[in-house]
Amino acid sequence: MFDIQHIEPLLLLLVPLSYGVGAFATARSGQRASVLIRSAIFRLAFVFALVAAIGSVWWPVSATWLSQAPLAFIMLLLITLLGMVLGQFSERYLAGDPGQRRFMVWLQVILASVSVIAITNHLVMFLVSWVAISVSLHQLLMFFPDRPRAALAAHKKFIFARLAELCLGIAFALLYIQYDTLLIDQILARVSADADIPPGTQTAAILMAVAALLKCAQIPFHGWLIQVVESPTPVSALLHAGVVNLGGFLMILMAPLISQVSAAQWLLLLVAGPTAVFASLVMMTRISIKVRLAWSTCSQMGWMLVECALGLYELALLHLVAHSAYKAHTFLNAGNTVELSMKKRLVAVNQPDGKKWLAATCLAGLFVVPTMLLSPGSGAAHHFSWLVPGIALVILFSEFFSAGGGVMNKARGLFIGAAFWTLYWLQKTFFNLMLAPPANPTSPLELLFVGVLFGVLVLGYYQIRYHRFSPAGARLYRFLFAAGYLDEWSTRLTLKIWPAKLPDVVRPRPVVTVSSPSGSRESA
Repeated sequence: MFDIQHIEPLLLLLVPLSYGVGAFATARSGQRASVLIRSAIFRLAFVFALVAAIGSVWWPVSATWLSQAPLAFIMLLLITLLGMVLGQFSERYLAGDPGQRRFMVWLQVILASVSVIAITNHLVMFLVSWVAISVSLHQLLMFFPDRPRAALAAHKKFIFARLAELCLGIAFALLYIQYDTLLIDQILARVSADADIPPGTQTAAILMAVAALLKCAQIPFHGWLIQVVESPTPVSALLHAGVVNLGGFLMILMAPLISQVSAAQWLLLLVAGPTAVFASLVMMTRISIKVRLAWSTCSQMGWMLVECALGLYELALLHLVAHSAYKAHTFLNAGNTVELSMKKRLVAVNQPDGKKWLAATCLAGLFVVPTMLLSPGSGAAHHFSWLVPGIALVILFSEFFSAGGGVMNKARGLFIGAAFWTLYWLQKTFFNLMLAPPANPTSPLELLFVGVLFGVLVLGYYQIRYHRFSPAGARLYRFLFAAGYLDEWSTRLTLKIWPAKLPDVVRPRPVVTVSSPSGSRESA
């Protein structure tokens, strides 16, 4: 007799299987048939994920090698939603391109692999899917193989990805040797029950932190993320909205282990914290919108890993979801940047003095950091993690709606800012209930380190924004414009370790004739 509980594992498995069927159909069927199949596949995968998420309330997952955690369903919904949007955009963006079929095959392979990572409860399946994502992404990064910068970015990404996979593989092997099981939930349950973490398990946590830092393109292994803008726009959207977030997802998934190994937490803080500040300031010196967004991703990944290091896993998950949606929209909407920039300049003509709002932010930070340090109990970071974003939102919207002056405009800005802060707090509370993150005693030294990072970021922003042409401001701007020459060092080192022959010139692309909706023929 068929058990209704077997429906839930079937629905979860149907998501990656759907993408697999779509990839096979794209490779084998005709152009028109493959387009129709892909269109149905992208929508069906989202429907399967939605039904599985709703059904998880009544039907527990019976297969032990599939995850039963709410995190799996949240990630699966995010993946299938982004897949549906990216799939529809790519159909039109690459219409008539000779490589469209190849692109759509690898896109669906990546989506299938990411779906498996989201739902698996098995270390081997996780590692195999992690490798499959990296290999498939390499094919998309080389979509234009004759572009030197694209080939260089793919080469560096290939080396860093192998290093991350090596760290992750050794970490999983150590966990298996220590706990004699490949099921993730059983390992984490035993870690939570242990009073003392064995040295092998601590080493595994540190190696996973290294893998997360490499996957999230933290300095000095960040150059490839900046240079992949040479790839088609859907590749950038897929990478920045999805694949690069896997490091943060790994830390959230392994939260019970990471929260008990202070060395792993400090590694995240010492690498991701300065990366977040540095990338935020470098972003201010960039003109190209896609390069600017790439530096923004590097910064946001750094802040997300800092949140994991502080034990704010529910905030990191909210950050991951919001960043994915935001970056998918901004990259796919990059063509409208000129129009949006002109509108912002018109609005900025009557803006009030920004120095006042920056001063208010500094005062808020000077108030918040000591409060976090002096608050009793080990969960000070959890109690006040909503305060800084709340103040920032209130100031941002108050500034935006005060362009015309007047008490009513300012009051409206404050009201909207407070409403968004409330929405943010509700979302954070929801993710906290879904995750039930482990209690992580945050030391005053960690909070002090984050406070120093915040102060450096504000001072750097003030120097570039308002004293750009002063001697100190000019020197800082030149240093940030060159990004500290860190990528040049990384490029020389990778080419020395693994030499690669890069294309010398960009060959002209073949002209393809496509039919417009009106029936006329145009050259692309």
